[in-house]
Amino acid sequence: ALRLAQLALQAGLPEGVLNVVPGLGEQAGQALGLHPDVDCLVFTGSTQVGKYFMQYSAQSNLKQVWLECGGKSPNLVFENCQDLDLAAEKAAFGIFFNQGEVCSANSRLYVQRSIHDEFIERLQAKARQWLPGNPLDPASRAGAIVDAGQTGRIEAAIARAGQEGARLLCGGRRLTIAGSDNYIEPTIFAGVERCMSLAQEEVFGPVLAVSAFDTEEQAVRLANDSIYGLAASVWSDDFNQVHRVARALKAGTVSVNTVDALDVTVPFGGGKQSGFGRDLSLHSFDKYSQLKTTWYQLRG
Repeated sequence: ALRLAQLALQAGLPEGVLNVVPGLGEQAGQALGLHPDVDCLVFTGSTQVGKYFMQYSAQSNLKQVWLECGGKSPNLVFENCQDLDLAAEKAAFGIFFNQGEVCSANSRLYVQRSIHDEFIERLQAKARQWLPGNPLDPASRAGAIVDAGQTGRIEAAIARAGQEGARLLCGGRRLTIAGSDNYIEPTIFAGVERCMSLAQEEVFGPVLAVSAFDTEEQAVRLANDSIYGLAASVWSDDFNQVHRVARALKAGTVSVNTVDALDVTVPFGGGKQSGFGRDLSLHSFDKYSQLKTTWYQLRG
């Protein structure tokens, strides 16, 4: 980030237009949140910290705060899906890409019971392709967790899932690679019930919670049973079904027969405790402006 600011100056951007303020949230973030000269604040991060910024706004100048926070995005695979191999490949990508450290990661997988066992077999095979490796090796598809603290939190979530009765299908171990132990195997739990922490809490790591469903209505109910509402995916070749389900899902982005679709021209953001407002596209500029009305009384 510091290098980016330096390049901006070299490119001719006037001083003060782009500022990088190093520091942890409880110092730098709080100062920005409380400062009366800051009129608008956009934050990407955890829901807990997003709530702090809402409090800072209330305690200071009622600055606009726009949040893009956590997620526990569901991925629904219906028996009408014809290409189960592709769905399994994308399900693995949706949770194991970037070691699962993605706000919109598809961390909850719901599979229709009639295809559940076959799909899980395919999924485990795809998961093996995401084993972590040295980040400097071009062959590595996954690397290290961001730091030791987060690695420990992921380990704790894995342990808690087992204690609560979820069935570990693969992974679950912490690995040491090139002298660092901040690596977690791609991990899949089956039989995850809605009351379990793994079904409700964001892990922000390569840990997937799998559950079976019987009907479309049940799938939608399970998918929406979350404090988050960032993204969702639906797999089915029934055109009417995907329209019904996409409309019923409470998520800012729904990807049909793919996962986590994204483009710079299309708004991205969520609802509920995933935050509000939108990034990307022309709509992202709305937050930096304010509507103003001017009336003129004309005389004859």
